Amino acid sequence: MQAVNEFKNCGYGHLRSTVLGSRRHLCINPSAKEVEGNLDNKCRALRQTEPKDPRGDVCRAPGPDIEDLPKKCTSCMQDHKCPYYENYQEIIKNGSDHPFTKSGAFDQKSLIEKCKKYKVCPFYMSRHLQKQSDIIFLPYTYIFNPHILRGLQINLKDAILIIDEGHNLEKVCEENASFEMKVSDVSNCRNELNNALKYFRLDMEDLPADLHEKDVLTLETMMKNIQHSLGADIIAGDAYTGEDCHKLFTKSCSDMNVDRLMYNLKQIIQYSGSHNDKTEAMKKMHDVITTVFGHSDANTLQYSFVLYKEVIKPEEVNQKEPKIFFWCFDAGVIMRSLQHRGVHSFIVTSGTLSPLSPLEESLSIPFKVCLANKHVIDDSQVLGLSIGKADSITRPVRSSSRELNGDSFYAALGHVVLKVAEVAPKGLLVFFPSSKVKLDCMKIWQNTYLDQRTSLLDAINELKVIFEEPPVTNELPKLQEAYSNKIKDPKYNGACLFGVLSGKVSEGIDFKDDLGRAVIMVGLPYPPLYDPWVIQKRKHLRKRNGPKADDEWYLSQAIRPVNQALGRIIRHQGDYGAVLFADMRFIKNHRNCKVVDSLPAWLSTGLESVSFNSLKPRLTQFFAGIPSKLETIRMKTEEEQIKICNRHRDKMKKESHPCSEYLDYLKFLHTEREKEQTLKADISVLEDQMRAVRKEVEELKLKQLEALLQANLNDISQSSAFIVKTEIDSDCESNGESEWDAAVSEPQS
Repeated sequence: MQAVNEFKNCGYGHLRSTVLGSRRHLCINPSAKEVEGNLDNKCRALRQTEPKDPRGDVCRAPGPDIEDLPKKCTSCMQDHKCPYYENYQEIIKNGSDHPFTKSGAFDQKSLIEKCKKYKVCPFYMSRHLQKQSDIIFLPYTYIFNPHILRGLQINLKDAILIIDEGHNLEKVCEENASFEMKVSDVSNCRNELNNALKYFRLDMEDLPADLHEKDVLTLETMMKNIQHSLGADIIAGDAYTGEDCHKLFTKSCSDMNVDRLMYNLKQIIQYSGSHNDKTEAMKKMHDVITTVFGHSDANTLQYSFVLYKEVIKPEEVNQKEPKIFFWCFDAGVIMRSLQHRGVHSFIVTSGTLSPLSPLEESLSIPFKVCLANKHVIDDSQVLGLSIGKADSITRPVRSSSRELNGDSFYAALGHVVLKVAEVAPKGLLVFFPSSKVKLDCMKIWQNTYLDQRTSLLDAINELKVIFEEPPVTNELPKLQEAYSNKIKDPKYNGACLFGVLSGKVSEGIDFKDDLGRAVIMVGLPYPPLYDPWVIQKRKHLRKRNGPKADDEWYLSQAIRPVNQALGRIIRHQGDYGAVLFADMRFIKNHRNCKVVDSLPAWLSTGLESVSFNSLKPRLTQFFAGIPSKLETIRMKTEEEQIKICNRHRDKMKKESHPCSEYLDYLKFLHTEREKEQTLKADISVLEDQMRAVRKEVEELKLKQLEALLQANLNDISQSSAFIVKTEIDSDCESNGESEWDAAVSEPQS
């Protein structure tokens, strides 16, 4: 996570922080992750009855990341809790959570690695750290989705919310205050409630004490009433206000206490889930009903919400069930609810917030401070071009619905891409307004031949190997790796990546340096003009803000994805690249000049209009002049970084950091260092003592050996003397005179 990494590099790393995520992202128990279905229910079950491996890991089937376990130890048959959750509880109970509370900032990856080391559940550890954290990193929806926020129990009193990539904030707020459903969802909910009745009729011992059979029957009756009203009282194609929807659900609940009913429904969901029963429809209806009754203000319901039932084509009546939508068209509904929770400040940031006034208006809360900074690069590092016509017969380049119905647009665009691929070094990005336009382009280019053997698509691929944005997100890492490898490989002239505006590639991937030296923007991704949601949104804006408000909003929906994609190419102060708008609506003197005016100032001010024939020379000139500027850019970047570091250092010196947590942290570090030094000293003393003992042992062994040798020598001497004496005695007896005596007495004679 980029935000966490940047936080680690600043001078406030002493502040306690944590990162929140779902079980799907944080669970490390293979027994839970390998099972399909609801991970929350599986987690709940494992915390009650998970077999535990005596070696400390979870007893599970063999997998690619563990050794083969052909037999289970008999002790694994005993019931235990999930070992990761059990270890987490033990750490919290003993107050031994210092490895986590004193380790600075975590992102999801580092938290999981730390928890694996200590065999602790990352999901529950992150929740534990949340309670004492100064800073919490979490996804958008955790704050702006009321259902998730209720479960997190985050105290927002006097909190400061920093929302990065805030260009999507209006959409996020509106979507999280809306829902879509089908009548069959209510029917499925009734089936799940009827299934839950069996536990009451069996008089199960583990049933919630305050939940009874009549409570389940009351909920089933309410769902029956809602099912009837949605089927009979709502006409497809007609738009109803939020107040109409509120009345419809109120009538279905008659005199029932909705809060109590939702509390009962939640208990049934948890209980049924613990028995591995289906609960998806009950959860769906719980969220639907709490959303409808979560807004009691009549004015808000009347003007901020629309209830709409989908129209089904006659030929699809027997094949498709209509959806029912409850749309929120006022992001302020969510923003004001957060204000009521006590939020002190909202800080909304993004590289593509401009223009600021429409965003402020859409969020329905005042922003006292608005700041639009200059880009970190200078004008010489980026080239902005727009082209309205292509090839020798000057065919127009414009991706409006009219031009998309013929082949002229596709052929013109293909020649533009080919020209850019001939000149641009390394990475080339091409963003299309939709997946359909991208696929149509590739198909037509494959069937458009430059000569008898080479198609337009083949010609582009020969210059730069073509990659295509995958339809599913989990395939992106492989795509990124393959794309990057081709650019680094000196055998190739680079690579070309075809993506879609508003897709993952255009909004969430970093194409710094050689990964993105040129980008081509194909058209404007306007929302479908006759989509029911777009129609109702525009009606709402005209009613609230005046006759032209909907046109401004409609343009902003097309421009923001373009601006976001532009940000893929310039990623830091020393980066450079070229941007080409392949659509005549991006030409400055075009009648719809609002398009150019809505582009970022760092690009729009220097935007040049070029002809097809002058496109290649202009790009060649730009890239040829870059090497001479690189050293200047590098020196300027280093100077700026030094200035920032100095300012930051001076600021840190002025701040005394009176934060008690910081002082506790320093005290903890000091204590741990003292313990470490003491331990090292003790180890050194023990090593000296061991060396002295070893020396004494060696000396004792040596003395023992000497004594043994001396004893052996004495024994040998005594044995030799006895033998000699015996031999002399025997000789004397035989000869009557000793030879020794004769030898001794001989010199005297």
